[in-house]
Amino acid sequence: MGMRGYYFALDDNLVQQIAAGDIALKSLKIDNYPGLDIDRSWEAIHYLLCGDISDGEPPLGYVVPLTSDKGIDFGSFGAFSLRAEQVAEALQAMSELDEAQLRLRYDFPAMVKEEVYPLEAGTVSDEDEGAFFDYMLQHFNEIRRFYSQTAAEGKGLIFYIF
Repeated sequence: MGMRGYYFALDDNLVQQIAAGDIALKSLKIDNYPGLDIDRSWEAIHYLLCGDISDGEPPLGYVVPLTSDKGIDFGSFGAFSLRAEQVAEALQAMSELDEAQLRLRYDFPAMVKEEVYPLEAGTVSDEDEGAFFDYMLQHFNEIRRFYSQTAAEGKGLIFYIF
């Protein structure tokens, strides 16, 4: 099954309280909030947009927020929060990227060499290159739609890996 990425949108004030540690994330019933499961694409999409596996520069670094300084104690890998204005910034940056621009950023051999999750050296072949891009593109488009809805409602979000 592997490690999956999951977003859920919630009131921006609630995001702020969770990030400040005033409310424990584990006390929320996550299923009660709009969410999006991006399967195992999370690190690959972050790498595609930021050129690294963590700590990407905003606003593209907000698309799959994997920042070491914004972590929230939650589950095995922690969680990451974005305020409503950060969601809006990320949405604007994503809306400026079309499929052709994403293909220009895509470096499958580098991703395999760097062992970007879910790719591992020796487990993928060159024939997987196109299919893997399509997999990432599908999830990128789902993220863009989710951010669009979240921004339209003025909400923030939490992202975590499970």
